[in-house]
Amino acid sequence: MTGLEGTTCEDFCQELRGSEDTSFIRTYEGEPRSRIIAASSNLTLMADLSPLCTGHLLLVSNFHYYSYAAVCRDHVEEVAQVTDLIQDLYGSTFGNPVVLEHGSSLDTSGSSCISHAHLHFLPVSADRVVEAMAEDGLKHADLSSLSDLVAYEQVPYYYVASAGCRRVYSIDRSMKQQYLRSVAGKILGIPDPEWDWALVIRKECLRASMLATAHWSLQE
Repeated sequence: MTGLEGTTCEDFCQELRGSEDTSFIRTYEGEPRSRIIAASSNLTLMADLSPLCTGHLLLVSNFHYYSYAAVCRDHVEEVAQVTDLIQDLYGSTFGNPVVLEHGSSLDTSGSSCISHAHLHFLPVSADRVVEAMAEDGLKHADLSSLSDLVAYEQVPYYYVASAGCRRVYSIDRSMKQQYLRSVAGKILGIPDPEWDWALVIRKECLRASMLATAHWSLQE
């Protein structure tokens, strides 16, 4: 349950390069040795360092982009193929996921601390996430495909997706840095502010996620 005081965002670039000095290695001390589940040419699936629950996974770009809007500009077919594959694997392992992203941009106002694109997969009802965001007065646009996300590359945004919808929410006012985690945490029944990734680390959830996904592959 020890927190991550003193760290900011996870340095995915460093971790993907195989560095031996990362937040993950310092936190988990070899149990497990890696949180990487599977990889495709440009994307890596891993367990969240500070998971909200078992099944909290991240799909990280292998290269440095600020958002999946930018990733989709260059790799939209791969992103679509891999996310569809993950949703199928996820559904049979943890239940149908919601996919969340806090998309950042070079304009750091509203961009939280995110500096490396990653999608969150969580066993949470997408309908409840959408309802919570509507209650908070956030406005959205429906996307017909992932290609539509590219239009948001230059601005911070929230992205919510499931098997039934893809939505982008504009960030037109000051929001808490971990807004989407706070929404998911509330739905999961996590007391405020224990959804904060820097305050509580549920190591047993990461380890359970790694065991449950040991057979997964992103190569068809």
